[in-house]
Amino acid sequence: MTAPVRVLLVDARSITRAGIRAVLEQDETIAVAGEASDAAGAERETAGAGPDVLLADAQSPGLDVIGMVTALATRFGAGMPGVLLMTQHTDEAAHQALRAGAKGVVLNRATPRQLLAAVHMVAAGYAVHAGPGPSGHPDRGDGPWPPAGCRPGAGPERARAELLTRREREVLRLLARGLSNAEISAELVLGESTVKSHVQHLLDKLRLRNRVHAVIYAHRTGLVPAGCACPGPRQPAEP
Repeated sequence: MTAPVRVLLVDARSITRAGIRAVLEQDETIAVAGEASDAAGAERETAGAGPDVLLADAQSPGLDVIGMVTALATRFGAGMPGVLLMTQHTDEAAHQALRAGAKGVVLNRATPRQLLAAVHMVAAGYAVHAGPGPSGHPDRGDGPWPPAGCRPGAGPERARAELLTRREREVLRLLARGLSNAEISAELVLGESTVKSHVQHLLDKLRLRNRVHAVIYAHRTGLVPAGCACPGPRQPAEP
């Protein structure tokens, strides 16, 4: 079984942390590694818990996100966790935090599925920017989704998709929508063991380690429709 993504929550409000924890705990491939109420606590918990992702609310009272990101980058260097900021709108402060070393931004009004997907993307090393760029275009609140790391691509990655059978491509598209093996089985009227076999075959053919990377691959190569929600996998025990 693949190790879960370890997330550190940072927010001064305990009730907000509890709400975010409840969302994260919907995904069995994510584990909350700790909580902190301020930048000093975030640095201390990072040293102790070694999280993969630090999820912080940029509007948390008294939290200097730019200073926090800068301090983490200075202390941990390449070993710092991927910092994902939740924000009401992508203002200049959010862009400064990205320039300081944060890995991504997701709007507070993102759906739970989008938030889970953003956590998985950051953990996998992708930059996530679920909002307009720093060019001054209005922030309508919905932003581009999937984020840049999920958008259609070409080249060797896409060419490998030609190795898949029609059925394997169908399974991959449903997997990328966040369906479990049981749900894919019902959708395609296949036995669950057959679906599990298809999943393993497509992972082998595409040289992917697990379902998380299959989701990323499907969005990067355009095998799912543009604008489709970019969900996080929900069944870690399956290949």
